Amino acid sequence: MTNEPDPLEPVRRLRPDRLQSADPNDPWILAEERDRLMSMIDQTSTEPKPAWRSPAIYPRLGYQDELAAIEFLTRAFGFRERREARLDDPRWGVLAWLEHGDGVVMVGRAEHEIHKVHSPRETGRATCMLNVTVDDVDAHYRRAAAEGALITMELNDAFYGERRYEAEDPEGNRWHFGEPLAHVRRRLDQT
Repeated sequence: MTNEPDPLEPVRRLRPDRLQSADPNDPWILAEERDRLMSMIDQTSTEPKPAWRSPAIYPRLGYQDELAAIEFLTRAFGFRERREARLDDPRWGVLAWLEHGDGVVMVGRAEHEIHKVHSPRETGRATCMLNVTVDDVDAHYRRAAAEGALITMELNDAFYGERRYEAEDPEGNRWHFGEPLAHVRRRLDQT
């Protein structure tokens, strides 16, 4: 035995959950593997998905309280957070990816210095509206209203073939939710 110190001793004393790999995990692959594992546990099949990475275009919304926004958007509007992709840093706050179907929105803290992203709560007006297609707009409307979303346009059938409604989240971002009328008719015929 030698009396030389073991160069790995500091690493051995660290908890495994505090070690960072030099090769960071790909959050999209982790999410796909999670879905595959959960389908095995639930004994359901997963539809094959194309290899998906960051979409070519996606909006980033700024919030004064991004954690409250993430909680509201998942609870009231049914978005799903890609937890594997969440970034949390005290300098710039939390960035999260929320998805619905094949659509994604990035939610983060309103950031004024670099990106000049503001919350509608700060400016007093929304600057865009996000359009989301849902499977059952009537059920989606009831859920959003029950969870406290401010409904700005009641459910109605539009002349262009969509059943829709509009709502605001707690910081004033505008959301338009719709379902093609052909889908609504098929859904109602099945009940």
